[in-house]
Amino acid sequence: MRVLLVVYDYGSYIHWFPQSLAAIAAVLKREGYDVEIYNQAMNHYPEEHLQRYLEDNVFDVVGLSFIAGYYEYRKALRISEAINRVKNRPLYIIGGHGPTPEPEFFLRKTGADAIVMGEGEVAIVELLDALKNKRPFHQIKGIAFREGEHYVINERRPLIKDIDSLPFPAYEMFPMEYYRLLRMPHCSSSDFAIPMLSGRGCTFKCNFCYRLDEGLRPRSNESIIEEIKMLKKDYGVTFIAFGDELLMSSRERTTSLCNDFLKHNLNIKWDCNGRLNYAQRDVLDLMKKAGCVFVNYGIEAMDVQILKNMNKALTV
Repeated sequence: MRVLLVVYDYGSYIHWFPQSLAAIAAVLKREGYDVEIYNQAMNHYPEEHLQRYLEDNVFDVVGLSFIAGYYEYRKALRISEAINRVKNRPLYIIGGHGPTPEPEFFLRKTGADAIVMGEGEVAIVELLDALKNKRPFHQIKGIAFREGEHYVINERRPLIKDIDSLPFPAYEMFPMEYYRLLRMPHCSSSDFAIPMLSGRGCTFKCNFCYRLDEGLRPRSNESIIEEIKMLKKDYGVTFIAFGDELLMSSRERTTSLCNDFLKHNLNIKWDCNGRLNYAQRDVLDLMKKAGCVFVNYGIEAMDVQILKNMNKALTV
């Protein structure tokens, strides 16, 4: 079964590495599927190019993941229109933070056949397995799908508890020479930067947050270090942009990770999202010693009542 995953173009000169699609590609490759990446982002292809590509090449499934910004929504509609014009169109699956909260709306607007809601690594494998074996989709948790003129929204899927069990993103399928040109705070002209996840979720419950899952599921220090070593060795990466919600999820976790970075002599620059709760001098000194060059804090407001209203768990 051939699967085409579409990396959409949001107009940047250098795009953020598509971590979610790379994660999906990795699990599909592990399951033996023939996966190909269509990189509209790097090449700035018009949507008509995707239509021609799908007509000139045979795929069983085409997939698109996108977030919920207005530009991304309009872009997803244009890509969907191109896919829906294809003669002998493959099964069209969408996912991501955009369609997950309102699956029926997005099925209707995009004309997609199915949505993978929330984390996709397990659901997509079950969905393609059902497709391959001509089984109905009704028992697959975490998906919504079109059934004739009706829309079926299945039960949501529990979160993946052990994210260390997942393979590393399929970096080898992407033009890393392009993505490593990402610029982050305090990158030098000779640095090569790539985003990574140190975990999923967050320990806090700020009521304005976009998160769709509860709690924190950190990766093990060993898994994080192994991936960094691989990125350094295979792609010359010198800067890690930790893009997850909160690497600084506790004093204990932050110091443990930094001590292991030093123990393994990683010699790499990195940045992360942090919490002012844990920004004590000794923690920050250790982070700097371990290679951290920038911390992004969500301060949000300088008014006590507003912080309380947000459930921010911080004071002025």
